[in-house]
Amino acid sequence: MDGQLSIFDYLETLQMPPNKKHILSVGDKVGRIVLGECRIATVKKVEGLPKYPFYRTDQGCYSYEEGLEDVNGLEEVAKKERAKYKTIIPENLASRVTVEYEPRRCDGYVLWAQIGIMGNMLFWKEDVTYQFMEPYDDEKKLKKEYEKHKKKILDDTYNKFRIVDVEHPMRRLYWSQHGFYADAEYVKFNG
Repeated sequence: MDGQLSIFDYLETLQMPPNKKHILSVGDKVGRIVLGECRIATVKKVEGLPKYPFYRTDQGCYSYEEGLEDVNGLEEVAKKERAKYKTIIPENLASRVTVEYEPRRCDGYVLWAQIGIMGNMLFWKEDVTYQFMEPYDDEKKLKKEYEKHKKKILDDTYNKFRIVDVEHPMRRLYWSQHGFYADAEYVKFNG
């Protein structure tokens, strides 16, 4: 035959790799390294059993292989990797506006958004976006972008929100090839 299967042929079964010995349980910790960051999450559900297990967590899905990593050693690995990157941790934002949305019905998680200025850089995070910090040479452009993002945050018609007085803690951001700082996940996948 020419390689095409007929309806009477049996499909070749995939053999499970021999190292699928230790499968995490609900409540266990699983982690990964993203650039120089250690992301650790709690397993909420194990799926894909028996041959292709993966883990659903409150922070996304993790692979079986990531479940084999020792979460205690990941922070040290992340610290060594971090030295390869230009990073910044935003804090003490001027002209800051922070909002929190009503808890989600599915899991009670509270989304948040924040905007502010640190030196000549604009920090912003909308409800379901990454965190960004963009430098500006011109103060007029900085103020224009500030107003644009502030309007998006405060004009959100899909979520009920409240303005809070406290600055929400921000993640360490990594320099992107696009000329701004962003979350490690954004930089990893978008450059």
